[in-house]
This record gives sequence, structure tokens and C-alpha cells, in this order.
Amino acid sequence: MKPLLLEIGTEEIPSLFLEPAAQELRSRIRTLLTEHEIKTGRGQIFWTPRRLAVFFSEVSAQRPGRTLEIQGPPNKVAFSSEGKPTKTAIGFSQSHGKTPEDLYVKSIPKGKYVFLKKQFPPLDTTEILKKGVPEIISSLPFPKTMRWRSDKTRFARPIRWLLCMFGTESIRFEFAGLTASNKTHGHRGFGDKPIEITTPGDYEKLLLDHKVVVSPKARRQSIMKEIAEMATGVNAMPVKDPELIEETVNTTEFPVPILCKLESEHLKLPREVLITALKKHQRCFAVQNENNQLLPYFIAVADNPDCDRKTVARWYERAAESRLSDARFFFDADMKVGLEPLVEQEKKVTWIEKTGSYYDKTQHLRALCKYLGTRLPETDLTVLDRSAQLAKTDLLTNMIHEKEYTSLQGIMGGIYARMLGEPDLVADAIAEQYLPVATDGKLPETVNGAILNIADKIDNIVATFLAGAIPTGSFDPFALRRQASGILAIILKRGFRIDISELIRFALSLFGKNGSCAYKLRLLFKERLEPLLTERKIPYDIARAVLETTWHLPCQALASAKALVEFRESDEFQHLIIGQKRVANILRGQDVSGLPDPGLLCEPAEKELWKQANNIEPGLDNAVSSQDFKQATRLLLSLRTPIDAMFDKVLVMAKDPKIRTNRLQLLNYVRSLFRKVADLSSIVLQGENTRD
Repeated sequence: MKPLLLEIGTEEIPSLFLEPAAQELRSRIRTLLTEHEIKTGRGQIFWTPRRLAVFFSEVSAQRPGRTLEIQGPPNKVAFSSEGKPTKTAIGFSQSHGKTPEDLYVKSIPKGKYVFLKKQFPPLDTTEILKKGVPEIISSLPFPKTMRWRSDKTRFARPIRWLLCMFGTESIRFEFAGLTASNKTHGHRGFGDKPIEITTPGDYEKLLLDHKVVVSPKARRQSIMKEIAEMATGVNAMPVKDPELIEETVNTTEFPVPILCKLESEHLKLPREVLITALKKHQRCFAVQNENNQLLPYFIAVADNPDCDRKTVARWYERAAESRLSDARFFFDADMKVGLEPLVEQEKKVTWIEKTGSYYDKTQHLRALCKYLGTRLPETDLTVLDRSAQLAKTDLLTNMIHEKEYTSLQGIMGGIYARMLGEPDLVADAIAEQYLPVATDGKLPETVNGAILNIADKIDNIVATFLAGAIPTGSFDPFALRRQASGILAIILKRGFRIDISELIRFALSLFGKNGSCAYKLRLLFKERLEPLLTERKIPYDIARAVLETTWHLPCQALASAKALVEFRESDEFQHLIIGQKRVANILRGQDVSGLPDPGLLCEPAEKELWKQANNIEPGLDNAVSSQDFKQATRLLLSLRTPIDAMFDKVLVMAKDPKIRTNRLQLLNYVRSLFRKVADLSSIVLQGENTRD
């Protein structure tokens, strides 16, 4: 067993590309080795802005020799009736370097087939790496790639060196005009001269000696420890920001935190503005006291261990002064204008092509908030209308319109609204309208914010669909899937009884459309609800069962799914599912509508089923309306015996067409009762085939 090290040296790779690429590099190297039966461990990954590397401490030196039995064509195809090899047998044997004399017949479950045995000699791991690693590098996926040579070589950034070692041996292969060797490079700021590595185990230490902390974990720990100690020195703590921590980890090779000072005047800016200015434009950490009040300090992270820290601090301070002075100018100018005058100015700003202006968008929000507010408890229509009226005004403020602080849209609207005297409920709703900003991000905390948020997202989705930008495959430039998931997550969190289908219909009507895109919009929400249910530990088949009937009522779908999960293991429920599958099979392909005629029910079993189904329907409707799905499921379970009796004692497909149709109508009626909870025929029984 020998250690294996591969390093790809590059120009600076974007920070978000690094970890996924390193993970993929390790995965593909392991796959290459295991496919050739080379034993190896999990391996370590390293990355800095200028390198991707993978290290395996123990890898087998060669693939052992082996003999494989290879199956060929059926015996009757391989040999004629006289026992002579056919062209098929000759071709099969020759393709493996054998002759027909090497073939033998063997019986397997599918019948008699010809086989041959083929010997594979041992193969050195070195040879496998020489051939396989260049292919891996060339196919490594990135969100974006570039060309820097006259050939078709592409990578995230130009490759400047390649290192590949197996034990003490350098594995030489060529890629992108470079030959792999045993040489790496240190920090760019210290000469960037080639460094020879004699054994892979020395890699981390040798690079550290040349001012490169190659382990992202080590850089992360160092940054977090030093910025905490630095802030403690001024009786403070850094503002927590995991995203910024990761960005500084991925943009430095030897991180050096530096404490810098701010002019106290800048602390008059809203907290969010100051933090964003330092983070987005300079990758710096704001500093606060134990009461979460910002202090006149910030911490920069340089990438130069031997820098003059005072000089670097002054550079960061001058840059921060410039940024924050601009922010003060924008903020003061916006406060002088206010938000109310910006509502009329929205008429001059196009929202989405073919869908009107932002003023039109605002009117849609007001209508949608009224629609939702009148259907939900504990809402204040006055607050909702004012929130909707001012929701998009911050897009026309200097702070957002000048593109300096676009990440604060909504947040700035809430800040301005509060400082200009609007009620806190209005300001909070405006600030929460874009949540969540990430898939698993924070959701609105206020009911008004949740309603405005849903209104904004459904309006965006419908408008974009009408404009023709419907998500397909990986194409979703307006993040409509995420917005649909956001609507559903908010509804589930707050328990809103919102009918998505009706909401879509109303949102379409605001554009003067009725049926246009409605089906595709409904499908979008149905598809996005399934993962939200499975995330809540709902088995996939039960999730699909409720989605078949109640996808448009998310809270009802979740409640019914939970009840079905609880009842699933009972024998009674299993028999009920079997019965519903039989009902579904009989009704499949039948054009059945309307209720049965009781006068045509002649068998005792069908009369009893009709009677019992009628008896439970009022209670079932009440249980569903109150979302008591345990009671609803109990009522449905009470139909198990009459359903079984119907199938055991009644010929559904009677010869008399009137009787046959009437019995199909009875089964269809019973099925409609079950579909108020879920399509139980979709639930998988033990031993059945699972997912498609």
C-alpha cells in the first residue's frame, strides 16, 4: 500500500466552485480505483483559491490478476444443429481474443448459453492513474468554465501546474500542455517558486512552510479563533456570519485577520447597511457588543502572513470610509424623498416584459393581499393594503436602485417605512416579503409579512409564466420553483387554509387571463409540495396519495398524510388499501359519473355498502373540514367490511348494462369518499414494487 497525492494548480478559482469540485475530484478518483479493484480509503481533500488536491494514505500498488467468466449468446444461436460454431460464436470468441474451441456451454436460469474464460494479468496502479486522471480532470464539472489555450481544453480557471505522486514515484501524464510532476507551488506573494515533494505525506507541512494552509478546515478554525480573540481585545464580538467565514476560507491561502477602525459617524447608518457594506464589498466582519450594538471597528482578513498590518488596516479603513460615505449619501437622500412619492414613479419602471410596470405590480399585491386577508383569520386589511402599497417603493430608492445594496431590497423598505413613521406592522411586513432568501432560510414571522410574501411570490410566478419563462429541466432563471416552495413552506408553517388552485385562478384574473397556463401552474405547486412532505417524514407513497387529491390544500394534505402514516401498520388499513386498489382497477377506463339509483340496488351487499357510505358522509365531511383526519380515517375504515362483502358477493360487471353501470356508480361514489382524504390505491403494500 502506498500514499497517493494529486494536485491541480490554477489561477484563482471562484470561491463557490472550490468545495464541490474538490468533493467531485475525490469521488472520481475513488471510482477510478475501485472500478479497477484497487483498494483505497475515503481520502482527504484540500483546496485553496489556487489549487484542488486529493490525498489517499493507502492505495494498492496494483490490480491483482484475475480470470473472468464471460457470457456469450444462447447455445442454439452459437452452434448449428450439427454442433458447428456459427458466425455469432466465431465473432464472440474473436472479440475476446479466443477461438470457438475455447467456448463451453452452461445452463443458467434463462437457458443454455455459451461462455468463455478470459485471463487478465495484474495491472499497476501507476498505469491506471496515467490513463484515468487526465480524463477525470477534463470532465470535472463547474458552473462555468473557460478556455485559455488554442485547443478545446476547458477548466474553471487556467491550469498552471499538475502534481501527481504515488508513493515516492512521480506519475507523469500530460494535460493542457503540462506534464505532471512532483512539484507544487507556495504562496504567490513569496516568489511562487516550484517546491519539490519527496513523499505525499509531507504535502501539508511543506506547503505550510511556504505560507500556504492547504486544509480549508485549518483555515476556518484559524479565522474563527483569531477574529474572536481580536474582537475580545476591544470588548466585543464579531457579528456571526457563516457565509462570510466560508468566503474568507475560500479566498485566502494564509488568512491573516486584521483589526480596523471605523468613524463613529457611520454607526448612525442602519445596522443592515453597515454590515452589508463591509461584507459584500470588502469581505470584512462587523463587530458588536453584548447588546448587539455595532462598534466602530471591523475585522478584515488579508492573505499575506508577512504584511505590515497597520498599512493594510489603513487601506481597508480608507476603502470602508469611501463605501460608507456613499451609503450615508444614498440613505440621507432617500429619507428626504420618503416612500409615498415613489409609488407614482413606479409607473415608469417596467416590471416583467409584457406584464406591465411596478405600479401594476403594486396594484396586484393590494388585490392579492385583500383576497388572502379576507380568507384568513387574525388579519388587518388596512395594514395589509398599506404594506402592499409601499412594498416595492424601495426598488426606486438610491440605496437599491444604484445597485450597491440590492441584497437589502425589502429590508431597506422596512427600515425606511419605520423611520418615516409607518406602523411597525407595516414595516415588518415589507421587510419580510422576500423571505426565505435560501431554500432552508428563515420564513416570515408576522402574519402580515407571510400574506404579503405569498402575494408577491404568486404574482411573480404567474407573471413569469405568462411571459413565457416557464421552468424546464435546469432552466429556471427567475427561481420560480424556489418561490413556489417558499409559498408552500409559509402555508405549512402558519397553518394557512389556502386553496392554491383558487389562488392561481385569482392571480391569473389580475392579468385578464383565466385558463392560460393554469394547468402548468398547478403542476408546479404539486411537484414542489411532494419534497416538503417527505422532508416531514411522510413516506413517498403516502405523499403521492394525498397529492393526487388534495395537493391544492397543503395543510390538509399534510394532516391527512400524518393520519395515514399512523394508521398504516394496522391490518384493517392494509385490507382497506387492497379494497381501494380493486375499486381503482375496476373503474380504470370506465366512463362513470353521477350517483347510483338506490332502486337498482338488488343485492343485500350492495344495499348495505350504499347505506353505510351514506351514513358516514356527513361525519366524514365534518372531520375533513376540521382537519381531524384521524376521525376521517376511522370512518373510512368502517367501510372495510361492506366493501369486502360487495366484492365477495356481488358481480360488479353484470350482464345487464343498467345494473352494471349502477354498480360502477356505487363504487365511484365510495371512491369519492376516500379521495376526500387521499387516493389510497396509490399506497404501496408490503411486497409490492415501489417507486417508478
